[in-house]
Amino acid sequence: MAGKVRYLDSRPDEQLRGITMESSAVSLYFRVLKKNKEDPNSEPEIREHLINLIDSPGHIDFSSEVSTASRLCDGAVILVDVVEGVCSQTITVLRQSWVDNLKPILVLNKIDRLITELKLTPAEAYLHLSKVIEQVNSIIGSFFAGERMQENLLWREKLEKSLNQDEEYIEKDDQDIYFSPEKNNVIFASAIDGWGFNISQFSAFYEKKLGMKRENLQKVLWGDYYLDPKTKKIITSKGLKGRSLKPLFVSFVLDNIWTVYENALINKNLEKLEKIIQSLNLKISQRDLKSRDTKYLLQSIFGQWLPVSTAVLITIIEKLPSPLESQKSRIPTILNTAPGSELINEDLKQAMLACDRNGLTSAYVSKMVSIPESELPKNQTVALTADEMIERGRAARAAAAKAAEAARKFQEENSKKDDFEIVDSNNNFDDPFGEDIFETEEEDQEEEEAELAKEVLIGYARVYSGCLKVGSELTVLGPKYDPLRPNEHIHKVTISELYLLMGRELIALKEVPAGNIVGIGGLAGKVLKNGTLISPDITGVNLAGITLNAPPIVKVALEPVNPTQMDKLEKGLQLLNAADPCAQTFLQDTGEHILATAGELHLERCLKDLRERFAGIEISVSNPLIPYRETIVSKPEMNPPKFPELGRGCSELKIANISILFKVRPLPNSVTDFLIENQNTIHSLINKVVKAKSEENSNLESGDEDSDVVDDGVGINPVIAATDFKKKLQELFSQATNENKKDPFNWDGYVDKITSFGPKRTGPNILFDLKEHTLRRIFASSNTKNFEFEDSILNGFQLATYEGPLAQEFVQGIAVFVEKIEVIKDEDSEQKDEFKNLAGRILTSTRDCIHRGFLDWSPRLMLAMYTCDIQTSAEVLGKVYAVVQKRRGHIMSEEMKEGTPFFTIEARIPVVEAFGFSEDIRKKTSGAASPQLVFAGYEIIDEDPFWVPTTVEELEELGEIADKANIARKYMNAIRKRKGLFVDEKVIQNAEKQRTLKKD
Repeated sequence: MAGKVRYLDSRPDEQLRGITMESSAVSLYFRVLKKNKEDPNSEPEIREHLINLIDSPGHIDFSSEVSTASRLCDGAVILVDVVEGVCSQTITVLRQSWVDNLKPILVLNKIDRLITELKLTPAEAYLHLSKVIEQVNSIIGSFFAGERMQENLLWREKLEKSLNQDEEYIEKDDQDIYFSPEKNNVIFASAIDGWGFNISQFSAFYEKKLGMKRENLQKVLWGDYYLDPKTKKIITSKGLKGRSLKPLFVSFVLDNIWTVYENALINKNLEKLEKIIQSLNLKISQRDLKSRDTKYLLQSIFGQWLPVSTAVLITIIEKLPSPLESQKSRIPTILNTAPGSELINEDLKQAMLACDRNGLTSAYVSKMVSIPESELPKNQTVALTADEMIERGRAARAAAAKAAEAARKFQEENSKKDDFEIVDSNNNFDDPFGEDIFETEEEDQEEEEAELAKEVLIGYARVYSGCLKVGSELTVLGPKYDPLRPNEHIHKVTISELYLLMGRELIALKEVPAGNIVGIGGLAGKVLKNGTLISPDITGVNLAGITLNAPPIVKVALEPVNPTQMDKLEKGLQLLNAADPCAQTFLQDTGEHILATAGELHLERCLKDLRERFAGIEISVSNPLIPYRETIVSKPEMNPPKFPELGRGCSELKIANISILFKVRPLPNSVTDFLIENQNTIHSLINKVVKAKSEENSNLESGDEDSDVVDDGVGINPVIAATDFKKKLQELFSQATNENKKDPFNWDGYVDKITSFGPKRTGPNILFDLKEHTLRRIFASSNTKNFEFEDSILNGFQLATYEGPLAQEFVQGIAVFVEKIEVIKDEDSEQKDEFKNLAGRILTSTRDCIHRGFLDWSPRLMLAMYTCDIQTSAEVLGKVYAVVQKRRGHIMSEEMKEGTPFFTIEARIPVVEAFGFSEDIRKKTSGAASPQLVFAGYEIIDEDPFWVPTTVEELEELGEIADKANIARKYMNAIRKRKGLFVDEKVIQNAEKQRTLKKD
């Protein structure tokens, strides 16, 4: 039933669409008979294995499900479509397995398409498969090369600092990281037809026929090895001597598979099929042989000859490490990335390394899953035995007889009474228009509420050490737990239930030892999305350090259709936020409930869950709230500066006896990109600065809990040292000084003057101090407060970059210089007393001055962009181009995949235009093209939103304001309308007279 049942796709929409949306786990018991090599005549040894398998989605919108599942596993089974080859999501999955130090197995799936669709010969298929394996290995090699370069750099820096110059660089071996079929870490499969194999299976099949050892045959079944028909020996390509022989993999493996397809599916030939079945010792009935359903016949043959389940499970137990082996290498990697790992309890660390079931308990909860309460094992009916069913039937008949007797007696008593009865004057008649109606409405409402099934949150967890037991009390460490502050972000929790995960079913357990994946009940309200469980009263470490691959970029505002049901919506959003690892919900300052998701398909799934499961009400959804960015550029056609005597971008603030001069100019693009990629480093740098201030106890983490979702999570690099960060920043500024000749500016020496980054103190904008060190600096060894209203300037800068002047979106790529701060000392303090709340006024005036300097340059909007990978045939190539251009996208590259009739197109499309893009392109191409959208940062619209026509030709062609031709203005006005800001546009034009359109 492989490829049909889709047992782990438990959601109805997963079954309908044919894709996986939620990662789900299943525990498989697998028993293998192992022969004793030393004594072949002895009975085979029985080896039992429990394999915890997690099926994770392949769609880019659900890549967060992949990252949550990878932390629980010891190895990864990576599937690649042999026709489509390596896609963007394949690279993401390979990178995730590399980062999490998982041992991978490669499955080349859909080989049947090479036979039935592409009509390749076995020799052509062999070359095609070789190229796919090379593509995957090249990606693995790039990861290894990047890691080696980083280690080499760290070694050189360490060598410069240390006195021991004789220390040698230890080169890592990369032999075991690549996929190679002769190593049995590659499976060739067709899941839809139910077959799969590795090289080891065929070497065992031909072992006796060729009279070779299995180990030797396994080494030559893949690669350029040939069988000499005369000498019956294996030769290499050098021994061909001009002869055209087939490689062993083609003649021994692929030719046989192609023959089965040819005689069973393409051109059915019963005589040849019977010979094939007889030679393979298969048991196929005559009814199946003569069946018209050729696909079923094909699956029956392969299901007995090369079952895919056997190939995958045998490869898993042979090539992937057990928890006892993997945790020795993986736990150090996990602990090194966790903050404060050096403070962990030593006994706990040793128990995790050894996967000790008798040691201290530690488990990692990767995500919370919402399950209807009725599906829990304790609420499901248990199958009765025959005796219990007989007893229940006897009891039911006795109860029915008793009820019939009571009904007969009641009828006899009523027949004896008169038809008329005297009504007591003290009794009141029931008012048909009274309270009964309202009671009925309340009962109906209660019935509606009762229809919504109650949901229960179950945590998906990996037990690293110890043994989890029902009723045991543990400590929960939240994602922000820091061992330096051991009393913060921790909770006590009692485990109420433990479940064995079997796809859509749960089996109750009493205890679970280390090394297993388990479902945990009783964590609701204690764990949000993920967390770490440890034994109480010990110092643990936070293991929940997973970064999302697909940041939640698509936001919508939600409200109930019936306003009285707002409480149900709020409860539903809380449940969705806990149950979905990537979805985020929050309340905006405007009072709107915002749902942030990774993409269009993810949004559709979240709304379906809200309506049907979590809230159970009709919900009104706004148009997508796509984030934008605002920036400035230097252009020759800019308007003259507003204050020529001060210079472009300058604005002066004068309040009371204080005068401050600000100057705004664009940051070099290389510096902006560097700041975006190293937001984690800036965050850690600011944290150290804040902790070093003894007079202030502000906590930077509060800024991370802001209502806006930070959606710059693409390509963010790991944390680097502060000295390396500063050095690289100085190099980039020096390069910008030498390269920018159109708008010369000397950036040398400005790195030491950096006062703050923004917005949220980690963004790609910089505030620079004066030469005199008036404001505190990030890279200064010591800071003294020289200006009374320093905090007002810093907060004004944060506010100015948090809400830009164009549409109140984040600002990106600007440098703000504090040129002058003057405090006029006047003995008469009457003027100062007139201005109360001076700190607040300086804050808002700083924001306004920076915005005025921003608008003195040429302002630009930046669109959130998707990178779109499309694979299609030449027949529908024009239609794909038409759909991309209609969505304001542009083609980046187009190349034909070698050996296939397919083109691979890479395009960039604005996120705001991408809704319905996948469906549109499938309709236009009749399903021949399917896009993969990946968030790729922001791109400038090279058009000034305030540009208006000036020449006669422009006025005739575009009108007075050119609102139709100016795309940037169109986007800006749409954002301002949504936010309730002022929009400068004519609502009615020529209202006194009807105008008719010109006919073509």
